[in-house]
Amino acid sequence: MDKMRAIQYFNRAAELGTFAAAARSFDVSTPAVTQLVAALERALGTLLFHRTGQGLVLTADGERYYEVSRPVIADFLEVESRLGPKGVKPRGTLTIGLRSGVGQNCVVPRLAQFLERFPDVDLVARPVETLEEIGAQDVDLVVMTGWPPQKDFVVRSLAQSRNLVCAAPQYWLREGKPDQPEDLRKHRCLFFRSSGGTILDRWSFERRGEIQTVDVSGRLMSDSLTWILEAACAGAGVVHASDLVLMRPITAGLLVPVLTDWEPPDSPSHFVVYRPAQRRSKLVRAFVDFLVEVFAELDAQRPAVLGHPAARVPRPEWYGHARGRQSAYTARKRSGP
Repeated sequence: MDKMRAIQYFNRAAELGTFAAAARSFDVSTPAVTQLVAALERALGTLLFHRTGQGLVLTADGERYYEVSRPVIADFLEVESRLGPKGVKPRGTLTIGLRSGVGQNCVVPRLAQFLERFPDVDLVARPVETLEEIGAQDVDLVVMTGWPPQKDFVVRSLAQSRNLVCAAPQYWLREGKPDQPEDLRKHRCLFFRSSGGTILDRWSFERRGEIQTVDVSGRLMSDSLTWILEAACAGAGVVHASDLVLMRPITAGLLVPVLTDWEPPDSPSHFVVYRPAQRRSKLVRAFVDFLVEVFAELDAQRPAVLGHPAARVPRPEWYGHARGRQSAYTARKRSGP
């Protein structure tokens, strides 16, 4: 038995919850993983997993073995990486999760550059819309928009956004452009759900000390920002989203921003998250470095007329707590228990 590989398979299965997921992450067959983990259990004389219909659950011995073996394997791989041949490019399969808006408009159009740079890497891209999905999805890393999780994951900031209000030229021609945020109450607005699970129907703006917060209304909501953008480009209504996500349709003339002299005080950031066990993965490191380059380029391309984001915005109180509409959550908070 290759004990080092068996421990690696065991650790990955513990992190991903199934032997099949662990096998895909190593680009090997599922039986290869199950057989080697079973051999490890026999050598140790104990069960490391309970096999259930929902996946794998660590036994008490499995939890202890995972806590001890994980840092040992990580240290070994680090030494191996430092002593290995310099300039060796990563190879294998990397599974990436993408929130739809930032994926379609910021990351996916540039994946050809990554594939050309790393010819021995295969990419699998999967949609991930909320933070709750990160643990359940079989992914190596996730690119998100919002506010980063505060535990359990390694977080790398990519860019701070500046929310913009946009609609298609034909919509503004038909309905008229708002002169101030309060005018949005008269418009058909399009909602999507934040990565924290909140329907964003409460839009805030600030200008020279004046704050206007508008509970907007509309008839179309989706978990997918990509679908909302398609609807907005077709003239269905007004969207409020990150400037980096909106830059492509704005540049193409499909959307026209308004109220650009107002600052949005609760604009989210773009970030990438992955599990601590992936810290030393060459594949993960290569893709994170690539993302940093992508968002630095996008940041430099921001049209000056649209303004630039302020410093990083603190996590708002409602984020991650409001289930349903943001406006309804705020109203409940004001009314008290």
